[in-house]
Amino acid sequence: MTLETIVAISLWMIIPLGILGSLLHFLFDWTKHNRFVMLFAAVNESYWEHIKIAVWPVFILQAVLFLAGGYQISAFIPAATIALYSLPISMVGLVFVYKMITRRNILWLDIGLFFGVIAIAQTIFVLLLSQLDASAGTIGVSLVFLAGLVAAFLRFTLRPPEEPDVFIDPVNKKYGLGAHPDIDPDSAQ
Repeated sequence: MTLETIVAISLWMIIPLGILGSLLHFLFDWTKHNRFVMLFAAVNESYWEHIKIAVWPVFILQAVLFLAGGYQISAFIPAATIALYSLPISMVGLVFVYKMITRRNILWLDIGLFFGVIAIAQTIFVLLLSQLDASAGTIGVSLVFLAGLVAAFLRFTLRPPEEPDVFIDPVNKKYGLGAHPDIDPDSAQ
């Protein structure tokens, strides 16, 4: 697969990635609380869970593009890693700024920002992919950071830190799976 094809697919996939992420918001309930699905779908209303449903679709697209020929481009892994890290940073930053101004969540703005954050990540990815010539050291460091990000998303879904801004469900002030209204908090651990 050529660089131009990867760039085109990455940009064309912004809307489908946003739709897939939006569906992941409901998938845990739709699957009757499947324990495997909880790793990828939102289990409560915390910022962390909303970040997670943006990260996994982008990660899956990048994995498919890598296997389809992206491995031939030295910048692929560093560009993908930086793009994935941009998702939580831009989502938390933009949501906190707009909530500071509005003092509340606005559903249409939340949804628009969700798609916007994915667009930012995809733009970062294609720009770095097109302009970066990565060394083996850069690729190695990127792999370490990528593994750390994946590990964090798996780990913090199962055992989130008790941090009151990103990981707490704002509706019921609980954490992780125990914050889900249909899950007994004692059985969530």
